[in-house]
Amino acid sequence: MQESHWAIGSTVLTAMNPTIIEGGRRLSVSAVLTEYLEFGSLTRHLILRDIRLRYKHASLGALWVILQPLLPMLIFAAVFARVLRPSTGGVPYSLYALAGLVPWSFFSSSVSQGSMAFVSSSNLLTKVYFPRAILPASAILGSSLDFAIGGALLCAYSIWNGYLPRLTWLALPLFALQAILLAFLVSVGLATLTALYRDTKHAMQFLLQLWLYASPVAYSTSIVPSQYRWLFGLNPMTGVLMGFRWALLGNPVEASLYWTSLATSLAIGISSFLLFRHFEQIVAERV
Repeated sequence: MQESHWAIGSTVLTAMNPTIIEGGRRLSVSAVLTEYLEFGSLTRHLILRDIRLRYKHASLGALWVILQPLLPMLIFAAVFARVLRPSTGGVPYSLYALAGLVPWSFFSSSVSQGSMAFVSSSNLLTKVYFPRAILPASAILGSSLDFAIGGALLCAYSIWNGYLPRLTWLALPLFALQAILLAFLVSVGLATLTALYRDTKHAMQFLLQLWLYASPVAYSTSIVPSQYRWLFGLNPMTGVLMGFRWALLGNPVEASLYWTSLATSLAIGISSFLLFRHFEQIVAERV
């Protein structure tokens, strides 16, 4: 096959004998992973592009990353702490809320961007072949820089409140990785649905709002009666939030809720992957 040269911005990608994916063909897991690794330079380029675009016209730059969880924390501290008086296990409420808002802000913003990955990159998607999931993956990984900045703010605020670093802090990157993987899997499914049905982007914003209040971000799971607490296990973000608070603040984790939440994440991931693989061949035609 003749050598193809693809120019994307200032980066020129050269592919020798590119693989042609035929309709109905299903590659093995190892073949899929190998194919994605071959396009690592494209992934890096798209990540850097997303980061540059995010801060290019933002006069406050990275300050927005700090304000995104900080402003809701102040609102929650002014309203929830005085009205609901939720139990926080002795942790100052502002710190307790921030420990939930940092991972939630990353998840919400990255899913919002990742779910539009196919539609917003339609020009690239319809011109050249590359593994399609690279687009939502680059959006999520680009948002991970914001996650790191927010995590640094959270750690600094914890120390300021007297919660000094301890051994469990080493688990924070693991729970951050759990949030990143969940955001990617959800984004792949939503990006596929958005390419097929444009109304998905409107429903998604409503879904994220409901998801926020259904998640123990501004409150503890103990606020709900014990006979209904199992419902939190159906929320994949419950495990992430509980893990962050345990690693950072020492709040106890309800093991049954955490593992149920993790199982829910796995179920959502498998469903998103199957949906994406089923419609992968026609995504470029529908955007």
